[in-house]
Parts: sequence; C-alpha cells; structure tokens
Amino acid sequence: MRDFFSKLAQLLMIFNFSGCVVMDKNIPGWAQYRDPDKTHEFQLASRSIGSGDPVLLIHGFGASSYSWRHIIEPLAQKYRVITIDLKGFGDSPKPHDDAYSVYEQARLVRNFILENDLKHLHIIGHSYGGGVALVTSVYLSASSPGLQKSLVLIDSIAYPQELPSFIKILATPVLGPLVTYGLPNTFQVKDLLQKVYFDDALIPQAAINYYATDLGKPGAKYALLTTARQILPPDLQQFANNYAGLTVSTLIVWGKEDEIVPLAIGKRLHENLPNSKLVILNNVGHAVQEEKPSLLLPYLFHFLAAESQDRK
Repeated sequence: MRDFFSKLAQLLMIFNFSGCVVMDKNIPGWAQYRDPDKTHEFQLASRSIGSGDPVLLIHGFGASSYSWRHIIEPLAQKYRVITIDLKGFGDSPKPHDDAYSVYEQARLVRNFILENDLKHLHIIGHSYGGGVALVTSVYLSASSPGLQKSLVLIDSIAYPQELPSFIKILATPVLGPLVTYGLPNTFQVKDLLQKVYFDDALIPQAAINYYATDLGKPGAKYALLTTARQILPPDLQQFANNYAGLTVSTLIVWGKEDEIVPLAIGKRLHENLPNSKLVILNNVGHAVQEEKPSLLLPYLFHFLAAESQDRK
C-alpha cells in the first residue's frame, strides 16, 4: 500500500472528484493582521538553547519543532536557537476554531517575537512554515523595522500553486476525515514522508513514530484538516505583491527533487525578493533539514555568520 495518497488521488481524478476539494475561502485577509496586537490569549510551545543572536525555526505542515532536530545543536554552538510549534501542531494548543491560515500563524509568531523582545533576529522557515516566516517578515518590516536581521526559506509556500495530492485529499469533505481518522497514524505519516524524502531509505523509523504520536494528540487531526483547507489563502497572490518591498537579506534553499512545492516557486521568489540568494540542492526532496542536514548546515552557517557580522 505504498504511496497510498498518490493512488487515492489518481482514483479521485478517474472518478472526477476533484471538484469535491473544498478550500476555505472565508479566511480573513492579510491586511487584518498587519498591526501588532497586545492579546496574550494564546501561547505557542517553544524551546530555547544556546546564546547569541536569536535564530527562530518555524516548521512545516504536519510537522513540529522535531523536524529541526539535526540542526538545533550545531546552530546552538554560535546562536540562541529558538524552536516553536505552530498552532495545532506539536505541543502547542489545538483549539477547535477556524483560524489556521498562514496569516493567523504569522500573527501568533509576531506576538511571540515581540513579547520575547527578540532583536537582531534570524528567521528560518520550512514549507508551510516558510509561508508563515514570509508573512511574519512582511509584518515585522512594517511595524518593527530593524528587528529582523535575516530570513531563510526552505522549500517554502509563497504563491498560488497546484496543491499536492495529500492536501487535496485532506481538504475533501468526508474523505479527508475518513482517511485522517480511519487509517493508522504510522501508516499516514510514513506515506507522507515518502513524498517529503527523495530517498525513502533515509526515512528513520524514529521519525515515523514521533510524528505518529503527535498526530494522535487531542485536536491534532482537527488542526491538520483545518490547516489543509486554509493552506493557500484566497488573497495570496495579492499578498505576494509585498515581497518586492521586503529588503531583509534572504537565503532561499530548495531541494531539486521536491515533489510538494516545485522549484519554480523558489525561482520566482528569488526574482521577487530584492535581497535574496537561491541555493538549489541536488538529490534531496522537500525537507533537506531532515533528509540531508549535512548539505544544509554549511549554507546556514555561512549565511548567518555574514549577516551577524554586518551589524558588528
């Protein structure tokens, strides 16, 4: 039953069920979240290790801060590394509400940054978390210029795109909940990781077990399904017009074999972000920080060191 979601997606196409995918079109627009607020109603789970300039790590869809496990300690030798679990994931609260868009997540991340007085900040985001990092950076540039030092985007969502098959399935009424609540957690996680990794032989059983445990936490499946329906906001193309004005130094890293967010998105980001560098890594998939962290770390160290040096 390998590649279950791919086979199921093929069946949906055969039976013309593609119209059954329901994306949430009632998400508040990005402009409603632009201004900082002083609400303290929601606390994201976070961890901090090391000292120095803060480096904030934002994980992707269906993951948690665990996805950064290979790079936390190396980076902590020179920086204060802070990991957060986004709303609905990992150890963060998972309320049964309808606020799981990248805009809401970025609002919470921005609040976290301001409440913890993080200055000379480097933000690193992956996939869905890359989208959150982008929105957060746009918000910070408008409300708190000079607070953020740099941005790293790894296989990040950024523009309207064709959704991967597993997101389409999760966003399909009846079918999405049936799959999510009906199939064993380990089965779902393994099938998804086989899309995330280019080399399936590198998928560790420990990671499957960890993510499966996370998926079994109360409210986790509700959050997963709701996030899937809101993963690409209706006004995302309008929001993308902000990228040209985002002058923070940015490193864009992409796995050439990414099957989830195509390389074309990375190239487009590089064209639109005025102070960016694009690095394309061969023979790696959607999550280089998990699959081949040794490829990523040298680029991170070089980039962060250069940006930290600039302010001295």
